[in-house]
Amino acid sequence: MNIYLTSYGVDTRHKEYMNCYDEIINLLKNKKVAIIPNARLYNQSRSSSLNIKKELEINDIEVYIIDLEIQDLNVNDYDALYFSGGEPKYLIDSINKANKFNDIQEFINKGGIIIGQSAGAMIFNKEYIDTSTEKLKILDNGFDYANKIIVPHFENLPKEILNKLPKDILKIRDCDKLIKLN
Repeated sequence: MNIYLTSYGVDTRHKEYMNCYDEIINLLKNKKVAIIPNARLYNQSRSSSLNIKKELEINDIEVYIIDLEIQDLNVNDYDALYFSGGEPKYLIDSINKANKFNDIQEFINKGGIIIGQSAGAMIFNKEYIDTSTEKLKILDNGFDYANKIIVPHFENLPKEILNKLPKDILKIRDCDKLIKLN
């Protein structure tokens, strides 16, 4: 399984957290990559996805931003899918609305490369935290590849949220190297 998780990925607006930059670039060298920006709503800023695209292009990686709300994603056209940050619920909702959930699972099961950044990482466990609401709510319609709820930016969460989280979680700190799911 080629699923890799990170808090910030190659979004250089957060240079202090670029510990996995080289790992991601090396993974994606000579690959055709689709960035999925749908963890942010269409009317929200998607500057993270634009920064990711720019960094990958600087490194001579062929990359496209595929907005699931307005474009069709044919996973067979790509070697890697990069899910950027935002709200995991928005991302899963877009994947389901575009009828791409099964296609993405098949892509993963056939060995396709996945980079999940922040919210894009959270969706790779069946259960994930809905960060679009003030109350702690756990949804259960994510991909079932991790055995723990995935929590990026762990060390930066407020104590009141940390105290409410389940105890058995996969913590992704901002400065962590790239985490590969097994």
